[in-house]
Amino acid sequence: MVLACAALLLSGCDSAPERPAPTTPPPVTTSSPTTAASLTPVRRVFDAAQVQDGVRRVLTESYLIGGVGEVSCPAGEDVVAGHIFECTVDIAGEKEKVTITVRDAAGGYEVSQPEP
Repeated sequence: MVLACAALLLSGCDSAPERPAPTTPPPVTTSSPTTAASLTPVRRVFDAAQVQDGVRRVLTESYLIGGVGEVSCPAGEDVVAGHIFECTVDIAGEKEKVTITVRDAAGGYEVSQPEP
């Protein structure tokens, strides 16, 4: 029985897993410090400059896109799982957009392929 289970587990290792969208570590800032006496939750927002750097890195290193120039992301985007926003990217002189999808409350996010 144990060998059969092990064989099943190993057989699943031969197939290549589907590649998820590239993600970046969480660049997060908070708008105010948290205290034990706070009655309202602290709003957490992304640091736009760090998101821009992360987007550039994903486009050049994960998607292997050349000619990536200026990246512009909006300031003050909330760190909330499921939140979606767009950044504008200059690729070889053409303005394109990428969609950022926040994965989790820790600030992890996915970057889409660029679109005109």
